[in-house]
Amino acid sequence: MGSTLSLRIKICGFTTERGIDAAIELGVHAIGLVLDPSPRKLTIDRAAALKARVPKGVDVVAVCGRPSTEELEEIVNSLQPDVIQLMADATVPAAMDANWLFAFDDGPDLHKRIGEYVQSAKREHPIVLVDGPQPGSGVPADWERVRSLHGDHRLIIAGGLNAGNVGEAIRSLRPYGVDVCSGVESSVGVKDPKRMAAFVAAVRSAQTPDPVR
Repeated sequence: MGSTLSLRIKICGFTTERGIDAAIELGVHAIGLVLDPSPRKLTIDRAAALKARVPKGVDVVAVCGRPSTEELEEIVNSLQPDVIQLMADATVPAAMDANWLFAFDDGPDLHKRIGEYVQSAKREHPIVLVDGPQPGSGVPADWERVRSLHGDHRLIIAGGLNAGNVGEAIRSLRPYGVDVCSGVESSVGVKDPKRMAAFVAAVRSAQTPDPVR
């Protein structure tokens, strides 16, 4: 996928070309563009302009939260992202064909919700993203609860990650991938190349040869 890293890295919430270019140079696997209400929200046209800078082999993820059917149709038809990220309780039209990534906010019933999703998933080893209790806030999930997750899925961890703690998170949780947003910013929506480089270096240092699914 255009990188020597085996553990997947997604950096989310880009608003500038400079940030996109720096992330691509670092060899990240996925670029997240936010279309959900947020300080980092992009219009479809702006998202398309940023997407045009992303080469093949790097996934463009449209981060949508809980969109309406009409919003999803516009995203699929106009932006054509590689992946659409939704909150796990979002409604997905049965007839709509897209590569979905479901994000689960942390909470006492996390195990139950993920278990139900994995059982109903139509693909083998589905990917699940576990975020903090308030996605987008930079608050981490309860790593003890996440560590005890079991099941036939691949785990991406998000929420409060940065260069200082991502190594511990990887060694503790052994995920399929990591997702960072505010932890590599100089201000909201402005990605800092040095912080992104430090984050990628920390992932490279901590990753195991064969992350657990």
